[in-house]
Amino acid sequence: MNIEITSRNFDHSKKLKSFIKDKLIKLLTYDSNIKFSRVVLLKESRAEKVELIITSKKRRYITKAYSSAFEKTIIQAVNNVRNQIRKKNKHQRKIISTKEAIELVDN
Repeated sequence: MNIEITSRNFDHSKKLKSFIKDKLIKLLTYDSNIKFSRVVLLKESRAEKVELIITSKKRRYITKAYSSAFEKTIIQAVNNVRNQIRKKNKHQRKIISTKEAIELVDN
């Protein structure tokens, strides 16, 4: 899975980047066909916003989340996408282990 992270109005840290990667890897356990993930981070005066676009083999999942901290916002966005995947793939879900998910990301 390719992961593209874009930051607007600030520079993201390596720690935040690895946090995002860890959270996105968990989505592969719900849909192993995810090919591309785009994360847009936007920092405004009082809120941190995250837009998450996940492209799978046949589907595209899009969500936006707002919160006071990026970590909390990313967790919200990933949970929203996870719920979308569960609803769409109710009968076709292929579950893979976290170890297999990490191997897919590293390739």
